[in-house]
Amino acid sequence: MIMAGYPTDLTAQRHAHRMLAVGAIAFVYTVVMVGGTLTIPLYVLWASQFGFGPLTTVVVFIAYVVGVVGTLLVAGSLSDVIGRRPVLALSLALTALSNLGFALADGLTVLLISRVLSGVATGLITATATSAIAELVRGPRTAAVLSTAANMGGLSLGVVASGVLTRCVTAPTHTVFRCYLATCAVAGVSWLVIPETADRTACRQPRIRRPVFPNGASRVRSFVAGGVLVAASAGVNGFFSSLAPSFLRDDLGVSNFAVIGVGVGALFISALLAQIVMPAALLRRDIGTALLTAGMIVIEATLWTHSAPLFIVGTVFAGAAVETLFRHGLRVTDALCDPGNRAELNATYFLFLYAGLVVPVLLLGFADQAVGTRVSSTMLAALVVSTALVGLSLGRRTESTSTPDTFSRPSTHLTPVEENHE
Repeated sequence: MIMAGYPTDLTAQRHAHRMLAVGAIAFVYTVVMVGGTLTIPLYVLWASQFGFGPLTTVVVFIAYVVGVVGTLLVAGSLSDVIGRRPVLALSLALTALSNLGFALADGLTVLLISRVLSGVATGLITATATSAIAELVRGPRTAAVLSTAANMGGLSLGVVASGVLTRCVTAPTHTVFRCYLATCAVAGVSWLVIPETADRTACRQPRIRRPVFPNGASRVRSFVAGGVLVAASAGVNGFFSSLAPSFLRDDLGVSNFAVIGVGVGALFISALLAQIVMPAALLRRDIGTALLTAGMIVIEATLWTHSAPLFIVGTVFAGAAVETLFRHGLRVTDALCDPGNRAELNATYFLFLYAGLVVPVLLLGFADQAVGTRVSSTMLAALVVSTALVGLSLGRRTESTSTPDTFSRPSTHLTPVEENHE
């Protein structure tokens, strides 16, 4: 009887170890993503302290995006080569270093350098953690949910925690980051239980890598459609991550930093809740595009009505759209991955996302100086919605021309065609 029960006990033990490892990866992923939004409520304080305006705030935010995109281009597939564990550790170390810089910042230069380091950490973690979770979790849907929860959960926790701490503590531009460094230390301990999941077979080439795409025209169109849609949703994310705090303060008269943190964090919180409460049948690109359009219209109406409650309503719609389109793209990307290029294809997907952050936010920053908030935000809304419609059209064209044979590579994952009809 002891021998008969041994395989069952061993299987249960392995399952427990796997779940512990997945939890550790998700925790490290969440902590690094917290660092990406921890600075958002503090831009107003830094602007007053160092004497810069909205355009400089956009430049500081874009420094973060430059770090992300540059890392995805240069080292997006690094974990396919040297392994997931070293890259996760490097990402966490760079996050801690960037936040040490924020805590000691005495001018704009230090802020820019620290934001670049934070971007590098994010660029390393996104493709690596997403790939590691997919390799440990059985089922692409569960892996996508966990990756999205860690990503969006970290973003929401960062901005809300920073807003609340800014309201409650003295010297928030220092204290917030000291508290976060303690969290990074806890994440470092959890990293110790993470196993290596990558099959390291390639040789590292010290060169800039071009974005990679799946083989086959229909597969490329399916992948690009998901990328364009997530780029559109990223434009909303970029606005909330850079100029939304000053918008809440200057246009809606909100002066409480905790309220500002919650108002901006509502985007990420609603994105996180959307994947919990929305039925899987509604997590589709057409639903996501409709939610994104509704959210942008309502947020734009806020400028004319000066209504904070209306802003929250629009934010909830936009957050649900961000989650829907992000998760859709992750699942399509996972379906098209081969074992040897999982991190590389994930890196290309995240390139779409972070490229979608740059152009709308930069446009908004310049336009706000030239024509005012109302006109510039209308331009942003038009750009976001039109980009989403392009992605939706491309995805429908792919669906109408694809057959099951188009995506016939052996895999246990859903194909894009199967995913569209869930």
